[in-house]
Amino acid sequence: MDNHGNKEFDGIRQLGNDLPAWYKHIFVYAIFVGIGYAIYFHGFSSWGTEEQYAIQMAEHEEKYPQANDLVSEDGSNPLRDNAEAIQAGEKYYKAVCAACHGLNAEGVVGPSLVDKEWIHGNTDSIVYNNVMLGIAIENTKLQRGPMPAHEKSLGSEKVYQVMAWLASKNPSLVAK
Repeated sequence: MDNHGNKEFDGIRQLGNDLPAWYKHIFVYAIFVGIGYAIYFHGFSSWGTEEQYAIQMAEHEEKYPQANDLVSEDGSNPLRDNAEAIQAGEKYYKAVCAACHGLNAEGVVGPSLVDKEWIHGNTDSIVYNNVMLGIAIENTKLQRGPMPAHEKSLGSEKVYQVMAWLASKNPSLVAK
């Protein structure tokens, strides 16, 4: 290193020049503008994040109303033998479940749902809980993959519709 702050390594000479004054001024100005904007936005503007969030959530709920959860008191499927529910259940099954259980519920990665052998139980309440909460891979008996939870993706009513369709295809799925 020489007297002027220059360095040399492996034949490459690095000059110790200072940044230009205009560059330093713009940098300092940007910091002050950022601080000033933050103070203005959070202290003096009329746009508040809580109010805006509440407005956006209200608009979303209006556009996409939340379906009321269908609840069964005794654990049986309240939509069993309902023709409209069976038709809707087939549609939801093919859209969501068929990838793992096969188009005709004969099983692919997931087990068959149309034979008489139920690995995790054959009552409406057990099947409902398995679909809603999922089954971790450690708890699966076939060790081929986990059963994802469909509590958020389908919801209670659609799960009951899929189960109504499934019960129409497999009479070994019992109500209680």
